[in-house]
Amino acid sequence: YVMAAYTFYMTTHAIIDLIKYRKYNSPVMMTAKIIALCAALVSMLSLETAMFSQFGGDMAPEAKWLMITFTGAGVSITVITMSVYMILRSAKEMKKLRSNENG
Repeated sequence: YVMAAYTFYMTTHAIIDLIKYRKYNSPVMMTAKIIALCAALVSMLSLETAMFSQFGGDMAPEAKWLMITFTGAGVSITVITMSVYMILRSAKEMKKLRSNENG
């Protein structure tokens, strides 16, 4: 129960911070907040597997596997999407800095 409360707290806090610090337009701050959100999402996945092992005794193994697979795929796609976003944004910012340096 403590792990569940902590995981939900981390996820909520990461989402609120991501929204709150977005207006500062700081790449370092956004990167830190995106990493915190990724960590919270992975924690959510590990919480799901722990809950299934603790409370999912009467559930079919195929149903457990399917739910964990979909959640894992969702977390993976989200993390990859955020990573690609950070890479593209940093490349754009670096290009802008180089053009300002030369111009």
